[in-house]
Amino acid sequence: MQQVYLHALFALIFAAALYPFIGVYSIVVFLSGFVFDIDHYIYYAIKKRDFNFMNGYFYHVPGSKVHEPHRDSLHIFHTWEMWLLLFTLIFLIHEIFLFILLGLVFHMIFDWGYLLFRKDEINARAWSLI
Repeated sequence: MQQVYLHALFALIFAAALYPFIGVYSIVVFLSGFVFDIDHYIYYAIKKRDFNFMNGYFYHVPGSKVHEPHRDSLHIFHTWEMWLLLFTLIFLIHEIFLFILLGLVFHMIFDWGYLLFRKDEINARAWSLI
């Protein structure tokens, strides 16, 4: 997991670039650009039965005292099924889900870029619920 502040910084820049085109919905894009990483904490809390937020964060940071190597971690918001759900909700409920999906896509592109440089972590995450 990259530093959360980098996700937030790049999501802010992306949302600011979109603001002239989508207005206040850029706030939704900004938030969904990094809030989806909460699933890292959820995974840690369930796996370790520890609800310490900082331990949950550092569990995913290589080199930290809490970090443990792991494979196929289920980060639920990072699965293709979440993309499909958001895409479906665009048509069923409201267009706001389009901007949530846009933020998630931006977030995942950022994650994939990171994984290209950290090939040892490519299998650390499950990409599907199946």
